[in-house]
Amino acid sequence: MKTIVFAVLLGSAAAAPAAASSAYSSDPRIELLGVVQLLSGKRPDLPADAAYRAAVEKAFAAYRGHPAVGRWAGDAGDMDGRAIDLLYFTDPPELAPLPGPTPPYLENAAAAARFQQFLAALRDFARKSDFMRFYKDHRSDYKRVSAAAAEELGVKDPLGAVEKYVGLRLDAKARWIVSPSFVPSHRNAYITPYPDPQTLPAPGPEDFEVATLLAYVPGQGPLGDVVTQRHRAALWQEPLFVFIDPALRAFDAARGGEAAAYYGPAVAECRKNGADCAKNWLVAALSARLDAQAFGAPSNLPDGRDPRRDAYMTALSARLEEYEKDRRKRRTLWEFMPRLMAVFPEKAGLPAPAPVLPAAKRIKDLFPGAGRAGAAR
Repeated sequence: MKTIVFAVLLGSAAAAPAAASSAYSSDPRIELLGVVQLLSGKRPDLPADAAYRAAVEKAFAAYRGHPAVGRWAGDAGDMDGRAIDLLYFTDPPELAPLPGPTPPYLENAAAAARFQQFLAALRDFARKSDFMRFYKDHRSDYKRVSAAAAEELGVKDPLGAVEKYVGLRLDAKARWIVSPSFVPSHRNAYITPYPDPQTLPAPGPEDFEVATLLAYVPGQGPLGDVVTQRHRAALWQEPLFVFIDPALRAFDAARGGEAAAYYGPAVAECRKNGADCAKNWLVAALSARLDAQAFGAPSNLPDGRDPRRDAYMTALSARLEEYEKDRRKRRTLWEFMPRLMAVFPEKAGLPAPAPVLPAAKRIKDLFPGAGRAGAAR
């Protein structure tokens, strides 16, 4: 899925267990994977809490030669999204399939077969090592780490902050899973079902579910992809995509006409090839504004590495500041979309038509067949 951050945009679990009282919590499935990852030695820079790591080594050292560890070590690159896949199964040791969608990263038969082999080995590891006893014995560690992550991030309810900013109900549940041991390498976030009106004509009765995986490093805070990004983008990225994907599709449907005539040829081409720079720049600009409101300063402003991105980011951020200053006039970001999206034709030297948008109070209103036809503001 898109990734302007690690985001590993920490994938959203299609069937997460009962929601915790806090947005930040541990998860036994992810901790199990963290134990196997640690034993594999494939992340020598693993930023585990020193005391917790020592406890893991003491409890599970005898299982370093277990097939689950060997399969992780042999397929570590291929296992990149497997933490998210595990969220589609029950807790250890059963790890039984949950009803609902298929795990997202089983792209082909070969990948699915490898995952099933790893899953069988993981079940055996969990049973023989009595992993759940270890997990229950260390609940205080997980609570401590989750609380520390929440304190360092400084945002108790990231989903609520995004909903307040955009002014719409996102119809989403969200969890930020904090682990003292597991480190996602690239993909760490997912939304189920993904809010793309082209593939999801109308959402069902279930809310969108967003999961973001965070590794926690004492003194450094909660991280996403520890190689490429710091923690802040992990707060906002996936909830923002719950808004931006359907909003952008609905805006394009309302404006009509050829994409190149509105966005300019370069951005229109970028949108066609799967990168969808417009979508990613919008989310990046929104993340920067949410950072500014939460922390007093944006985090991902232009950095000189991509002049075109920098130019759009600067313009989009300035337009969003305009939105923030007059929320009485435009209560929702959806109502402000014509003004915000005008950045693209303006930068391309083209006219910026302002389409009449359908009314919307929640994200599901932006999907075809969701009762929005004919509604206009």
